[in-house]
Amino acid sequence: MGLRWINEQDLKAIRAQADIVDIMSRYLSLSKKGKNYEALCPFHDDHDPSLSISTDKQIFKCFVCGAGGDVFGFVQKIENISFPEAVAKVAEMIGYPLTMPTSAYKPKADPNQSYYDILQAYISYMQYELKSEAGMLALDYLHRRKLNEDVLYRFEIGYAPDIQASQKYFDAKQYDAKTLKELGLIQNGHALFHDRFVIPIHDANGHPIGFTARKLTNTGDEPKYINSPQTKLYEKGHVIFNYHRAKTFAHKAHRVILVEGAMDVLAFEKADIHESIACLGTACTTEQLELIQRLRVPVTICYDGDSAGQNATYKFGKKALAQNMEIVVVQNHTNKDPDEIFDQGGKAELSAFVSRTISFIDFLFDYLLTKYNLDNYEDRKAYALEIFEAIEKMANSFEKETYLAQLKQKTGFDFHTMVKQPVQPKRKKQRSMPIHLTQPMSGRDIAERAIVNCILLSKSACQRFRDEIGFFKDPKCQKLSLYIYDVYRTYDRLDMDQLMAQITDEEIRSFLMQIWNDPYRKTAFDQAYFNDSMKKIKLCTLQERIDAINAKIKTVADPIEKAKLSVDKQRLLHEQGRISYGNEKQNESI
Repeated sequence: MGLRWINEQDLKAIRAQADIVDIMSRYLSLSKKGKNYEALCPFHDDHDPSLSISTDKQIFKCFVCGAGGDVFGFVQKIENISFPEAVAKVAEMIGYPLTMPTSAYKPKADPNQSYYDILQAYISYMQYELKSEAGMLALDYLHRRKLNEDVLYRFEIGYAPDIQASQKYFDAKQYDAKTLKELGLIQNGHALFHDRFVIPIHDANGHPIGFTARKLTNTGDEPKYINSPQTKLYEKGHVIFNYHRAKTFAHKAHRVILVEGAMDVLAFEKADIHESIACLGTACTTEQLELIQRLRVPVTICYDGDSAGQNATYKFGKKALAQNMEIVVVQNHTNKDPDEIFDQGGKAELSAFVSRTISFIDFLFDYLLTKYNLDNYEDRKAYALEIFEAIEKMANSFEKETYLAQLKQKTGFDFHTMVKQPVQPKRKKQRSMPIHLTQPMSGRDIAERAIVNCILLSKSACQRFRDEIGFFKDPKCQKLSLYIYDVYRTYDRLDMDQLMAQITDEEIRSFLMQIWNDPYRKTAFDQAYFNDSMKKIKLCTLQERIDAINAKIKTVADPIEKAKLSVDKQRLLHEQGRISYGNEKQNESI
């Protein structure tokens, strides 16, 4: 049932050694509150810290959206990866050497691994060439662009030498021409990249898939930049440059900065701002937008101030607005790109520049003046309607009213009567009164969760529940019970780490953590508590059957059929009374 290649001893050791505060602080900005910590929740639109991290229990819990779990659950959820991958990632973070799985349980091999290996080897070769005599001019150029050794190393920037040297490398590695062409390394029979500094492009998981390369001078007829062509690994519209590095920093900074190109990303890196990404072109595709949405942080659009950059800001903003993403726009009236701003003012100037933002609606008020002539009625109406469409999506009623008034003043059109009822503003969250986003649990739901807790503590209780009742009405309790039964088939006692390793369903893992970390749960098996919970479930089941008979009696016209139903009802009522008044035989010792 589970992914059993995870070594049980490893799982326990990693859980014991990994401090959840340390791991989560790599993704989020944490604030100490008493003996615990709090942060903005990355799993919903959070502006007032609602995520609590317990140092004693080593768990996290959001009081608004309900997200919660242990260190593995957090990494699994924020990275959008499987449980085994989350365990491996946490192990890597704390420097724990994972035991290699046996051949019978090895995870499925990546069919593209051999291609990744070829590209990674080529990256290493170009890094070597950058530090060689042939790469001296390229290295000097990069240093003049204020790219220090740390940035060069982290971004694996290298130098592609002349065509002959590159071909000599390919021959020495014995790569066949077909494979090199499939990977976009050769074109028309020779190396695509030559006499350029080269920046690798990675997918969302950090695998090398392509390159962007810049020539060292601005002279000549060749294009300034050359990117890898479309290959089986590199689909331009599906990839975001620096996404695999920036996603961690984006959660911590509670923003992601969207720029035009790789050099813009490097400009922010020079300023120690690590949450920038680029679509490697101004047009953002649906697939790229989905990747950005997955970060669940506000987007700061930082395109160039020229007409192309402003047009791209408009197009991205419209797409993002349609998906209810939170976006702001950097005010760029300089016609300079981030690299030029860093060169002139350094880290302080670039940091200040990217902080000077306006809302997307404020951007629209100015930008749309380049599209519409407000002296023309039809243009003015189109201008007003387009801005109103954006205003209508706002949740903040005060800001919505302010913008509607501004729109009326600018165009003469009053949209107040057309606007939808605003969403009520969120009340201040009270930690002492957790917010219930669902209906309160019924008596049966409470009893079923109590039974789940009991069978986690006792194999005999688990067997008795299966014999006398057999199933849970709640789907999550039922799914979790199947995992518990599976463990008890082999073992007499249930180990929590072992059970967690079995469960592949994130929802069920989260549900288990919710039960296990409930501050009011029984931590030792309680016979009377178990008996009482069993009784409640049996009574609820009988009452459901009685209610069904009552409903049927109302619809049946045949007196004989009604009499039969009444007899059945009396039998169930008798059974209900027998259980209620304690005449049912109880197992006093399990």
